[in-house]
Amino acid sequence: FIISAYFYFYLLYRERYMGIWLVSWIIFIGRFLLFDNGMFNWKRSIWGFTFFQIMLISCGLMFVWGTHIFLDKPFRKNWLYSAASTFIISSIFNVLNFSLLYKLLLPNCFGGFVCIWIGGTFLRHLKTEGPGKLIMGYAYILWGLFTLFMPISINIAWLSAWCYVASGILRLIIVFSMLLLYFEKTRADLSDRESRYRLLTENAVDIIFHFQLVPEDKFAYISPAVFKITGYTPEEYYSNAELLHNQIHTDDLSSYENFVTTCKHAQLLPSLTVRLICKDKKTIWTEHKYVPIYDEAKKIVAIEGIIQDINARKNLELMAAKIDKMNIVGKMAVSVAHEIRNPLTTVIGYLQIMRLKEKNKDRYDLMIEELNKTTTIISDYLLLAQNKRAELKNGNLNEVLMKLLPSIRAKANAANISINLNLMDIPEIKLDENEVQQLFLNLVRNGLEAMSSGGELTIATSFTHNKVVLTIRDQGCGIPENILENLGTPFLTTKNTGTGLGLSICYQIANRHHAAINIETGNHGTTFYIYFEPSHLVA
Repeated sequence: FIISAYFYFYLLYRERYMGIWLVSWIIFIGRFLLFDNGMFNWKRSIWGFTFFQIMLISCGLMFVWGTHIFLDKPFRKNWLYSAASTFIISSIFNVLNFSLLYKLLLPNCFGGFVCIWIGGTFLRHLKTEGPGKLIMGYAYILWGLFTLFMPISINIAWLSAWCYVASGILRLIIVFSMLLLYFEKTRADLSDRESRYRLLTENAVDIIFHFQLVPEDKFAYISPAVFKITGYTPEEYYSNAELLHNQIHTDDLSSYENFVTTCKHAQLLPSLTVRLICKDKKTIWTEHKYVPIYDEAKKIVAIEGIIQDINARKNLELMAAKIDKMNIVGKMAVSVAHEIRNPLTTVIGYLQIMRLKEKNKDRYDLMIEELNKTTTIISDYLLLAQNKRAELKNGNLNEVLMKLLPSIRAKANAANISINLNLMDIPEIKLDENEVQQLFLNLVRNGLEAMSSGGELTIATSFTHNKVVLTIRDQGCGIPENILENLGTPFLTTKNTGTGLGLSICYQIANRHHAAINIETGNHGTTFYIYFEPSHLVA
């Protein structure tokens, strides 16, 4: 029965320690059948007793080895030394023809101590809840005590018989408790794995969810990362199965619905990139990966998936696209702009000469003014040239701004707009003074034009997080979302008189200064932040 039980569990679970314990019990039962039942007269035979103690000691070692593996502990070589010493000394007693009591004393002591050690080890180190380890631990200890007592009782028939019966009962208890213990350990391992996987899921950066379709549509699970990404709590998704669908941007809704429909009929799917509208009405880019779950009838019952916030990656892609566009415009500027400006300069010169000879000068003034505007546009166009290099020198941003302040105040006064200046102490940066002035004037001009009479334009500098920050804040109506996504693209403008090159030039100048431009906009105005590296940090 014992061998059958262990053999069944080894075939069922294929655990290594189960196989080792199975071999141990086979050796033990074999020893019991060959020697304890009197099949051989081993007690007076040197070779018979030698074979007996080999089986007894090897059985004990196998039990110890399997226990170490079961508890995931390294096997100690002291057991091998103890087994070898026991075999050598007992063999000497056997050769010298000592009495059976002395010949059995050391092998039985070794076997008894093995059982007591196994029982104590289970009680101390096995981390399971339930009676299994207690029953097995104390059963092994009692079996070890009976084994130690066996040589003394071997010459007393009735006492020896009781010891055999008691040992047999304890062995059956060990088998049943082993089954109970294994179930308890398996349950504890599953619980531990579940808690670890749940911990990974709960702390994942991406959104992980399980959406069931049967018997009704609802979220069975969605990870807490959804709150950080969308602003909605998991409880809000549990209470509203349509919440995720309602968050999809209207321009991406058809693609999302087609993707979900396809998901119900395919095993593997490509990812889908859509925009989600967060709780604070902010739009973010996300990447969706879904896997359908089927029942035994091949009917889809649920969808599992991961939603990643790829807003940063998408912004980088958009920025790269803007830079590519500006590079294309720059190449065009190099080859075309000079060819256009040179003839215009000639025309303006002749018009000025003709104006001096004519009495009706208004028409000539109008033509010259329009041509000057065209020349200014072409000059801005040339600033986008790809091969232009900034001449960076150490300089103070505050000093550059103060040089332009009088002309800025004059423009602001003309538009009835006040200037709020807040310049902090900042370290020097690597800058091209002419280009920084151009960037500053473009941003200030945009701010002034965005506001109505009576507004306030804030100009500030600061040193934050190891960056020199130029801040320009207006009180206009903000930048529309469709414009904000493509801001910096050449010829993109919301003004009737604008060329759409001002911000493109700003981005190009910032790029040559290794600076970054961030924008915050809303109904109460727009703020531009330009982050410069201090000169001592620039390689």
